[in-house]
Amino acid sequence: MRTLLSVCGVVLLLTLQAASQQRPLFERLMPESTGIDFRQRHSKIILSKDSLSKINSMVPGAGVAIGDFTGDGRPDIVFSAFSGCGFYRNDGEFRFTDVTAETGIPVDSTFFATGVNLVDIDADGDLDLFVARWQNTCRLLINDGKGRFTEQAAAYGLDYKDETVHSVFFDYNGDGLLDCYLVTYSNWYAMRTAPRPPDSVEQAESVRRQREGTAIPRFESSSGRLLDDQMQRLRDLPASEVRHQGHTDKLYRNLGNGRFEDASYSAWIGDRGMGLSATVADINLDGWPDIYVANDFNSTDLIYLNNGDGSFAESMKKVTRRASVFSMGSDVADLNRDGLPDIITTDMLPKTHVRRILNVGVSGDMSIYNPTYDSNQVSRNMVQLNRGYNQFSEIGYMTGMAATDWSWACLMQDFDLDGLTDVYIANGYTSDLSNQDYVYNMNRREIVDIPLIEALREPNFMFRQTSYLRFEDATRSWGLNDTSTTFGTAYADLDNDGDLDLVVPNFDTVAFVYRNHAREQSTGNFLSVKLKGIGGNTGGLGAKVRVVAGGSSQYRENYPVRGYQSRMDDKMVIGLGAAGMVDSLIVQWPDRTAEVRTQIPANSHVDVDQSQAAPSPISWFRPSQPDTTVFVDITESSGLNFWHKENYFDDFKRYRLMPTRVSWGGPAVAVADINGDGLDDVMFGNSKGFNPATFIQKSPGTFAAYATGLDGVDTTFETQAMLLIDIDKDGDRDLVCGGGGAEFGLTERERGLRVYRNDGKGRFSKAGVVLSDVVTNATTLNACDVDADGDMDLFVGGGVATDMYPYCDRSYLLLNDGKGAFRDVTDSLAPGLRTIGIVRSALWSDVDNDNRFDLIVVGEWMPITMFRNEGGRLVDVTKAWGLDSTTSWWYSITGADFDNDGDIDYICGNHGENSRYTATKEAPIEIYAGDFDDNGSVDPLITYIVDGKKQLVRERPKVFSQMPTLNRKFNDFVDFAFASINEVVDSAMLDTCYHRSVASMQSLILVNNGNGSFTARPLPLEAQFAPIMGIEAIDLNDDEWLDLVVTGNMYGAEDDVVRYDAGKGLVLVGSRTGEFRPLSLFESGFISQFDARGLVSVRNTVKGQVPFVLLSAVNQGPALAYAPNEQLAESLKVLSVDPSRVQKIALRIGTFTRSMEVYCGSAYRSQTSCNALIPSRATVVGRPPAQGAVKERSRR
Repeated sequence: MRTLLSVCGVVLLLTLQAASQQRPLFERLMPESTGIDFRQRHSKIILSKDSLSKINSMVPGAGVAIGDFTGDGRPDIVFSAFSGCGFYRNDGEFRFTDVTAETGIPVDSTFFATGVNLVDIDADGDLDLFVARWQNTCRLLINDGKGRFTEQAAAYGLDYKDETVHSVFFDYNGDGLLDCYLVTYSNWYAMRTAPRPPDSVEQAESVRRQREGTAIPRFESSSGRLLDDQMQRLRDLPASEVRHQGHTDKLYRNLGNGRFEDASYSAWIGDRGMGLSATVADINLDGWPDIYVANDFNSTDLIYLNNGDGSFAESMKKVTRRASVFSMGSDVADLNRDGLPDIITTDMLPKTHVRRILNVGVSGDMSIYNPTYDSNQVSRNMVQLNRGYNQFSEIGYMTGMAATDWSWACLMQDFDLDGLTDVYIANGYTSDLSNQDYVYNMNRREIVDIPLIEALREPNFMFRQTSYLRFEDATRSWGLNDTSTTFGTAYADLDNDGDLDLVVPNFDTVAFVYRNHAREQSTGNFLSVKLKGIGGNTGGLGAKVRVVAGGSSQYRENYPVRGYQSRMDDKMVIGLGAAGMVDSLIVQWPDRTAEVRTQIPANSHVDVDQSQAAPSPISWFRPSQPDTTVFVDITESSGLNFWHKENYFDDFKRYRLMPTRVSWGGPAVAVADINGDGLDDVMFGNSKGFNPATFIQKSPGTFAAYATGLDGVDTTFETQAMLLIDIDKDGDRDLVCGGGGAEFGLTERERGLRVYRNDGKGRFSKAGVVLSDVVTNATTLNACDVDADGDMDLFVGGGVATDMYPYCDRSYLLLNDGKGAFRDVTDSLAPGLRTIGIVRSALWSDVDNDNRFDLIVVGEWMPITMFRNEGGRLVDVTKAWGLDSTTSWWYSITGADFDNDGDIDYICGNHGENSRYTATKEAPIEIYAGDFDDNGSVDPLITYIVDGKKQLVRERPKVFSQMPTLNRKFNDFVDFAFASINEVVDSAMLDTCYHRSVASMQSLILVNNGNGSFTARPLPLEAQFAPIMGIEAIDLNDDEWLDLVVTGNMYGAEDDVVRYDAGKGLVLVGSRTGEFRPLSLFESGFISQFDARGLVSVRNTVKGQVPFVLLSAVNQGPALAYAPNEQLAESLKVLSVDPSRVQKIALRIGTFTRSMEVYCGSAYRSQTSCNALIPSRATVVGRPPAQGAVKERSRR
């Protein structure tokens, strides 16, 4: 009997566990159960076309604050709404009581409430309430300790009246008192059609020189500030002239005597914007709290970095490369467990294809037409990953969180306790005002009845982090797929069980309460931490917490105001995953004292009191940095004073549906000894109207500008690609330049190939031979002795054919007669090469180890294409070698023996995964092109898979501008939104048109298996943040395995994307396993954050000097120079190589034999030094090179 009972018990336990696992992580509790029945009460809103432009009542209140305002140890809830605030006491076990009437606050005194904040402002140990209000005076409600409040905003000096959205309390000046930052949408008194204040107080003189004590001289009218008399005059204007324009937020300093004073000017809080949220965090980890402000419309977001002296420096554009257009909610937290605070902001990009097409809004580079518009703003959510050194990479598309519709609150937190940070995003709006069919119809109606336009009601989003920076949409699986219109949201452990529950106020229905079942489902362990501060900061706001458990470290900062109009409970809940013990808990307080506890059992609640802390001799939260970095930036000292400039040309007027600009491809960069002094020199290509720039090395790592005789020569040409090679075998390097570009017609001479001969001293003159038959939009030049006759032959890669994207221009194979005259042998020796595709990069390499150099070509809408050299004839073996399915948007390729097996592997730089063009084998990105509307122009239509149907990626206005006849076929946006490619273009035309398909956009290493087959391995996630252009392979740590340095970005993206700019330069450390490990910027010291193009190595054969310098070419920016650290320099030596005589070297390194090739043209528009950079302990083995062709030079 006992055995039977035991079996039944086991079965019952297993059944309960299975049921628990099937239950969603969150359970929505009904109002009848919780007692929370709060809902908005709002009246019908009528908008006319004129009132829409004034943006009246467009920021509704729907916030929530959670905290123990009744003093019973349980987190209570305060809701905000235009109809007033609601107070709910937590009675335990998810039962709440409406105590609004018991608070002593009349409901009408909180009408038009927006953000709500609980904070102990009078430092008496209980939570007071600050209520921001829309066009009404803010309220400060002082708690008597039992949940009854009295209004004292005027007594404290916080009775500000404006379109105030929220408040944040923090100690910005380190005096131990909590100060107040108010987010304002606009100044409803002063927003008239009149002169506006400047965008930044940087127009004034330095604060340190102007300030006396804490006072700043009053701004005069000449600086653009509105003085009191101007303000009065504007207030007196008729209401018909009211316009919302944005306003400066307010910073109030706590004087410590129960009063606050406006310190905005003295703290340099002066930038105008339409604020919707602000999040405080120590963004740069210097020990001082900074402020991130999310601004609506085209006023860009702000990052106020704290100077530590009572002032702030607005640093948005210095720290980030882009921002949302309509920024709403914001949060700052560590998303990837690297100890650095990351930033998320929300915007309005719809998730689904239909809604995106139907609700297309402001996008694209408008700076040409509107100088006040920040062209780096894009209407979508931003996920700003902190890379260190105040550098952020925006990776919203890669994480899958770029598009969540009209979004508000965003909250980073570990909801399933697995130790990885998840992201919650609230969305919806009172009316679907961005619906373009309504917008167009509005022009025919004077009055718009908002209730007739459906409210935007959709499920809020939850993104679960499944592995490092990989997220899945867990909205439905976690039980959060209830539809609503939600603005604010807050989390708290409402039942004290160790997981975080959600409170979701809604605009259109009763508030939702979600119970988290992470603890019941055993998805992970936890540690909860409650902080108690001292003095005027009893909540310990600004304290930093680090938890080390299970081999990982997690970072938190105690600022409960996050998301949108909301305040989280101040008890921290930290997921530990499977870890059963917390190795260490570190708490550092704002006064720099700290407490460290060790060996805390998992699933514990810990109270930490600041009064028990001790002075800390170290900063526990500054990023750990090595004593030396791999590279040192020597740009300023190098003398390399080159800034690339583009001539203005609008590609998208000519190529409306092309995904990236053609005209922003440069500069090309080439390295060789130009003047015959034995040192490598460097030359940069030019745009139309400029000349190539040449810099010679005066000494290793030091450059000087050099006159080559080319100034004023052929300035109508673009130098799209360039090589420095000895074409006539006279012992010096001549210059070969490829022309072309987006703006030249098919027959224009600027598309020709040019040759300039070197006089041996670095002076060039145009060669007598004219290559009139070589005319193309050149994108790459690659030299090699293809026919083994002792001279350098050429491959010329052709890019986009003018006005015919995605059709390609001609590519050429040119044989040298030994005297510098070239002959086109493409059709006879390389059938199929002529129109191989839109070439971007190529490489001469001995792929199959037969001592003949083969040709590899990569490009846009091309596979990695290989031509095998069969006795001087190039045969396409792409399909035979299994590479025909690798079609993608390749940018660059270079080779090296990464696995030390004696053959060459290849690094292929691709578009990356951080864009809307995300491709998989099951859901490819495809292109169909042809003259579909029979008007004489090529129509390139890019598609993706939506619910099994191929639909156009581009929005209706863009497509219709290319194919105007579609207006007759699709009268409404909604019709076009549902249309597949087969409904846009006749199926018969699709069957015969240009068609390509891409299954992956990943940059990768192509491992050569040595038998005519390859294994593709994606590079690490950091290498997928942006397109990869420049590539250099060097052993950076003397471990026998080659490492990588890569650069990239592409600012010339289509005008509704603006640019791809998340690349910061990256060092990848190779290993015996074939895997690469990315170094942080702190470790590498290599930062190439601009629109980087080629990357070259300038190598020096001088003993005792730095062996090489890396140079990064930048489009419309400064060339950058980096030198290796001393230890790295000591581990390398240089082989002086004549590339016309030696192209392949075998090296013995330890127990390995590494194959090495010498390239004249590789990666992206680059010619790196032909001198070989190898480990000092390596020796040259194998077939001896021609005498004098290889000379060994070492630092030792």
